[in-house]
Formats: sequence, C-alpha cells, structure tokens
Amino acid sequence: MYKDKRMFNKEGIPFFIIIVPFLAILFISFFSTSYYLKLTNTNFQTDLKEFRQLYISQNKYDENKLLKLIKQKEELHEIRQGEFKNFMFVLTIVIFVFMILFSMLMSSIINDVIKKYKQQVQNREEKLENLNKTLSTKVENGIAEGKRKDKAILQQSKLARMGAMISMIAHQWRQPLTELSGILMELETATRFKKVNDEHILASIDKSDKMIEYMSNTIDDFRNFYKPDKKKETFDVLDYCTKAINLVNASLDDSSIILDVQVKQNRLIHGYPTEFAQVILNLISNAKDILVEREIGKPKITLVIEARGSLCIIKVKDNAGGLDEKNFDLIFDPYFTTKHSSKGTGLGLYISKLIIERNMGGELSVQNDEEGAVFKIVLLG
Repeated sequence: MYKDKRMFNKEGIPFFIIIVPFLAILFISFFSTSYYLKLTNTNFQTDLKEFRQLYISQNKYDENKLLKLIKQKEELHEIRQGEFKNFMFVLTIVIFVFMILFSMLMSSIINDVIKKYKQQVQNREEKLENLNKTLSTKVENGIAEGKRKDKAILQQSKLARMGAMISMIAHQWRQPLTELSGILMELETATRFKKVNDEHILASIDKSDKMIEYMSNTIDDFRNFYKPDKKKETFDVLDYCTKAINLVNASLDDSSIILDVQVKQNRLIHGYPTEFAQVILNLISNAKDILVEREIGKPKITLVIEARGSLCIIKVKDNAGGLDEKNFDLIFDPYFTTKHSSKGTGLGLYISKLIIERNMGGELSVQNDEEGAVFKIVLLG
C-alpha cells in the first residue's frame, strides 16, 4: 500500500511515466560518453603505435626524442579527454536540470487537467444526483397519477358495464314481457266473455310462472357473469363463449343480426373464465353496434374457435367494412371510441386487452379482412 502511494503523486498521476524517459536519456548519455572514451583510447593507442613504427623507420632514429614526443601526445590526449569529460558533465547537469523542470511543468499541467476533469465529473455527478432526486419525485407523482386514472377508468368501466347489462336485460326481458302481456290480455278477454274456466286460469298461471322464472334466471345469469374471478381455473372455451352469446343473443335477434359460431377445435385453457366471457361479450357487442350504426344490409358476426399447436385462437369477425387504418394504433387506448358519446366510453377494448394480455398472458389484436374487422385472441391452451 505504501509503495503504491509513493508511485503516485497526490493527484493520482503515475510519476514514473514522466521520469522514466528522462532517466533513459541520462543512461544513454553516460553510456555514450563511456563508449566514446573507450573508443578514443583505442584509436589513440593505434595511432601511437603507427607513429612509433613510422618514426623508427626514419634514418635518424633517436629513442629519447621518440619517448618525449610520445609523452607529449599522451598529455595532449589526456587534456582533450578531460575537456570532453567536463563538457559531458556540464551537458548532463543541464539535461538533468531540464528534466526536473520539465517534470515539474508536466506534473503541473497534468494536475490542472485532472483537476478540471474531476471538477467536470463532480458537476456531472451533482447534475445526475439532482436529476435522480427530481426523477424519483416525478416517478412517484406519475405512479400516483396513474393509480388515480386507473381507479377512474375502473369506475367508469363498472358504470359502462352496468349500463350494458341493463340494456341487455331489457332485450332479454322484452320477449317474456310480451308473452306475459299476451297471457293477461287472453285472460281478460276470456273473463269479459265469460269463457274463463279453472283449467284455462291454471294453464295461464303456469305459463306466467315459467316466464317469470326465465326473467329471474336472467338476472342471476347477469349477476354471476359480472362477478369477478378470484383465482385462475381451467375452463372450456366454447362453454364460456356460449354464456356470453346467451346474454347478447336477444339483442342480436332484435337487430336481425346473424351470429355464426364455427368450432374447428375446442380447447381447455387456464385463466379467468368469467373475465374471458366478458371479453367475448364485449367484442360481439362492439360488432353488433357497428353493424347497426352502418346499417349493413345482411349483418353477420362470425365467432371462430380453433387451435394451432398449444395455442387456442378465438376470432370475432363482422361484415361491417372494417376499421379505418388511422385508428389501428389507437383502437385499444383508453377513452378512444368511434361511437357517439352516448353509445360508448372507449373503455371496453382497453379493459378487454388488459384482461387477455395482463391477466391471462395472451394477446388481443385486430386486423381487417375483405369483409370487415377481425379481432383475434390468442391464449396458451
């Protein structure tokens, strides 16, 4: 740990990165000097040997004079070497001082750069910290707002379903009420003309009881139909499609709409059966509304149940001409509706998509075919 601290200065700069190149220069200088001195000594001895041989080869040979000349040359060589050594020593000192000054300058520059970088990093960290604080607040506010909107959507969805339920109950009750009215009129006519008897009265009462029981069962069916499921269970797709059809069948008959059910391959799936039936009811009701609104000549709704591998596919198709292409990306958004405000809230398809995709892990999509819109539900069987 102590060695690491000595390798770095207080700003965290690797000091050896600055000093090593200069140490290398210094080493090269000393090596070059020593090599040069060695080389000059060798050359001097060679030159001296050649001078001796040349002098001896002369006619007038004087040994003392030769030794004197050699001594003079050696003294001159030593003076030159001393001067070179002094020059290299001064040059080394200059280089060393320059290295120190340059190292100090580089260290100061790098310190300034690192300080500026640290300041920039610190400023960015402060900005990020402030952003995180404000983002956390924004997220909390967004979640709270989302919960408020979800509550409002659920409340409006309940009111919309209640209105739809009342409308469908009215359609379901219209025929038995008409029959009850006919029974009472028949009894009234028979009484006025004194043709009533006990058998006639009992038969009329029996018919009336059956009509009233049917109406009571209708209330129970709707009440149980809209009761939310608390846990997932395995259910038959066709059975719960049939339950949805039974609730809307009277409304379809009243609008002269044909409902064609095509079961290519039925399946058992795991999920929330009542919620699934509500989705089927909503898709059929939407198809009925658009057929009535566009006044289609031969209105028809087709419900197809099929399977592909482990997937169960349910399609609800109509022959109303299809959706406008610009509405494909908006059709499942909350509060989006193509109906008049008095006929729709724009929550039905949004709630249906939540049920299929979030609650049951499936997929709900829409596309157009040659006749009209096709809503497709894909669930894992």
